Amino acid sequence: MGTLVVGAERYDMVATVGKGTFGEVTQGWRRSTGEMVAIKILKNEGHHGRVAKNELRLLQALREVDTEESHIIRFLESFGDGACTYLVFELLEQNLFDFQKQNNFLPLPVRHIRTITAQVLAALVKLKELSIIHADLKPENIMLVNHARYPFRVKLIDFGSASIFTEVRHVKEPYIQSRFYRAPEILLGLPFCEKVDVWSLGCVVAELHLGWPLYPGVNEYDQVRYICSTLGLPRGELLCAARKTRSFFQRVPHPTGSWQLKPPSEEMAKPTERRKYVFSSLDQLAAVNIRLVSYPGREALAERCDLHGMVELVKRMLTWDSHERIVPSAALKHPFISLQQVKSSFEATRYYQLCQEDLRASRQLDSAPPEPVV
Repeated sequence: MGTLVVGAERYDMVATVGKGTFGEVTQGWRRSTGEMVAIKILKNEGHHGRVAKNELRLLQALREVDTEESHIIRFLESFGDGACTYLVFELLEQNLFDFQKQNNFLPLPVRHIRTITAQVLAALVKLKELSIIHADLKPENIMLVNHARYPFRVKLIDFGSASIFTEVRHVKEPYIQSRFYRAPEILLGLPFCEKVDVWSLGCVVAELHLGWPLYPGVNEYDQVRYICSTLGLPRGELLCAARKTRSFFQRVPHPTGSWQLKPPSEEMAKPTERRKYVFSSLDQLAAVNIRLVSYPGREALAERCDLHGMVELVKRMLTWDSHERIVPSAALKHPFISLQQVKSSFEATRYYQLCQEDLRASRQLDSAPPEPVV
């Protein structure tokens, strides 16, 4: 594939590992250290060029961060020629979407979902400290580091859509976040902050449990319709304050003056149903993918208790009103993440031991691989 020469450094391009809207990622061999790296190649023209500049600026803001502790991809260096900007990163193994695909989109056990969620929350805590909004949190942007050595250890990648909160807080209608993971404040046109990332993470947690996106809308109307089906309609005060309310809602004719979801437009008169599960409340997540047994033992009850804890956290993450949404630091202390809920009733179970081992294994960074969990 060729060699990139940057001063005294040489990178031998080995293979293309991914392609996106703004460019591609190749695997390269860094001759000076002998390590394999990921090289993100971004085009410099027009909008693509602005994205490249933005990502580089955000990565430089993250330069002092402990990337292991905060679960953020390690950025090594950047260089460019007239046509492209090259961003060099540590090489990670596989994103969560590809991992799910490889496993036929099988639901992930709750204990593994906690391991992943705790690490992404640690990343969001660090980003909040730096006033950075990631703005594109989704399974494709959560990477497994080395699954055999560190099971479910993950890092957050792709800062191409990220922004500094103080610079974007007055932007009226930002076009950010992939649709399935787009927060209500972005859909409705309300003031927003870093809590848009918490909403996205709540969607990811539900998706890992279901093996399918929770809100797979074909457009923004569909997205709002799906959210309404599980959360009910937003409060009137929110709809009165939002700039895009009339795109999705209309006033109920006199005398109540309350709001209702608009009927679908003619081209969507029979909207395609893209949801695998149609829920009328988020509580129903707890009824999916559980092993039904007539007389559940302590192990099965421990797992069920854990699932209920996970659903409680998802409910705190997925709120219409961002002011009611849990912040990353509080989410890290939630009984589901801290294992407090399972510990209080099921400390003697093998399930609880496995949960602890999972969390420990994802944090281990010494040279010896963690002990296998039987």
